[in-house]
Amino acid sequence: MRQPKPFYRKSKQAWYVQIGKRQISLGKDEKQAWKRYHQVMAENEPIKDTTTVETLFERYLDWVRENRKPGTYAKVRHLLSRFATFIGKRTKVAKLSGVDLSHWVESESTWNSTTRSDGIKAVLRCFNWAVGMRYLTTNHVSHVPEKPSRKRREVVYSQDDWQELRNHVRDTAFGDLLDFMWETGCRPLEARTMESRHINLGSGVVVFPPSEAKGAKRERVIYLTEKAIGICRPRIDRFPEGPIMRNRAKRPWTKDAINCRFRRLRKKLGRKANAYAIRHSYATNGLIDGMDSLTLSQLMGHADISTLAKNYAHLANNPTYLREQAKRIR
Repeated sequence: MRQPKPFYRKSKQAWYVQIGKRQISLGKDEKQAWKRYHQVMAENEPIKDTTTVETLFERYLDWVRENRKPGTYAKVRHLLSRFATFIGKRTKVAKLSGVDLSHWVESESTWNSTTRSDGIKAVLRCFNWAVGMRYLTTNHVSHVPEKPSRKRREVVYSQDDWQELRNHVRDTAFGDLLDFMWETGCRPLEARTMESRHINLGSGVVVFPPSEAKGAKRERVIYLTEKAIGICRPRIDRFPEGPIMRNRAKRPWTKDAINCRFRRLRKKLGRKANAYAIRHSYATNGLIDGMDSLTLSQLMGHADISTLAKNYAHLANNPTYLREQAKRIR
């Protein structure tokens, strides 16, 4: 049976939900109405161990849609749908265990370690949410044996590596996208979604407001070099609306389109290559060149400096780098 959903009554100018024969007022503000909706559902139709996976996921996705970005909702929805299809939508929650998650991600033969890790995290967050909301008393999948971990970023481009890669890129549209990321160290998502309204060429910055930045807590500022400004300048007038980074068909770059181009580059180069490695190289080369961690964290838009320590600890195994740093001290 489908879960009752909030609906808007124009005559009352308020949101309601129907539980059985009762219509319960949720208030006039839509966002507050959805919060109230989850409380009402927990009180009147609590999720039990006999509840199906489909019902639990549907309730959780309602919450994600109202409290997270559309991109996050789409990703979580996709992952939960894959798990529900694997385990069976009518499977009872009480019959699940962490072993089921391990078997699921193992069956996804086309997924890499990062996607498998994301899949398990999506299901775990759903169950943790249900326990936190008091829909469930126990997280039945809390222990996942042989849980896959994200592989650390291993691809780093030296200046020579970068030049070799760029020599294989013939078209200006893709080349400018790569050059912008190389110059600024920004995330691929930021490069392909920035719009004219985000860019201030006079100040030499790209500013994403908190609502559009990663984490949605503080604005993200990307500092532009002269080359990056030169890449942006003609596109601001050409594309006043929507993303300014576009392909040869004048369509905004998508994640899949960029991945497709890098698959071709990997064949030409004969080694690993991906878009995020450009940002990884920006940080790694910055540290090797002696840039202080606090400044580099600010340039990369990290929430705190510990991100550098977590993701770039591999430099501790680079004797040449450590030797040069030792000399700098004296």
